[in-house]
Formats: sequence, C-alpha cells, structure tokens
Amino acid sequence: MQKKDCFLFGTVFKMHSYKGSVNIYNENGINLDFSKINYFLIDFDNELVPYFIEKAHETKTNVILVKFENLNSEETAKKIYKRSVYLPKDHLPKPNKDKITNKQLLGYKIVDEKLGELGEISHINSQTNQNLIYVIKGDTDFCFPMHKEFIKELNIKEKIMKVVIPKELLNLN
Repeated sequence: MQKKDCFLFGTVFKMHSYKGSVNIYNENGINLDFSKINYFLIDFDNELVPYFIEKAHETKTNVILVKFENLNSEETAKKIYKRSVYLPKDHLPKPNKDKITNKQLLGYKIVDEKLGELGEISHINSQTNQNLIYVIKGDTDFCFPMHKEFIKELNIKEKIMKVVIPKELLNLN
C-alpha cells in the first residue's frame, strides 16, 4: 500500500514491556474501533509494512497500547521504535455532516486557486500555537497554517479544500 492511500496515524514512541508491546502516539486524536482494525502500517524508508494487531486499546488521551503479532520481546519491538505509523484512509471515521473536525479533513484534496492541485492532507498538527496542515503529493510534502488567510473554501461533499498559498510559503517546506 502506498502513502497516498493512507494517513499518518502517529509514531511508536515508547517500548511498553519486555513482551514486545509498544505505545503509539495518536497524533490527530482519531477514535478507532479496534474490533474493525487488524493492522497498522509501519514506515520503513518510505515503504509501508503491515504489522498485525494482537491486542490494542487506548491507555490515555492520544496513546494506544499495541501488542503486535510476532513481536514477542523488547528486542524485536525495537525494530519499529520511533517509526511512523499509518492506516488506510478507509479506516477514517465517517464525517458528521453538521460539523467537520481536524481528523475528518484527512485525505481532503488541497487545490490552490492559482497553482492547482497541491496534494492531500496527510495530518494536522494541533500541538503548536497555530494548527499546521501537512500535505503530501508523491514523495513531496509541505505544511501551511490552518488560517482563514489561506483557506478560502471547504467542499465537504467532494472532500476538497480550496486555498491560496503564496509560493514563498511553499518553498519554505
């Protein structure tokens, strides 16, 4: 599976036990139904490798404790430590028609009024003073602030965000 078909869920940030369990930081606070998700994709040098879930549950806000199949020791779990974790886009919760949240924007196409299609939203960083929208297209990515200065229109039905982003801002990334 390619990155364009997935969204960045989080990062393996902590080894949990000597039995191979790990903590994954859920960057966008996405609520998942673990009875319907049987794997995560781990990024190894831009190649997404599936890791099948034996057990998973949220331990605290934005932290998921996961025990993967075939990771039975701290040594084997170290292979995925500090790696990015992805999920296929079809695992995203369905949007509420009355309200759109940051996590529901994942996968939206970004279309600049002058430059055309720039890519798709891969994740939104809400840990900064100003939310940052990260966009990926092929092997390139960039980010821009979530601000009315840049966002001109949001088409929920077609999943398109129309923007005006100065080239100078795109070149910073």
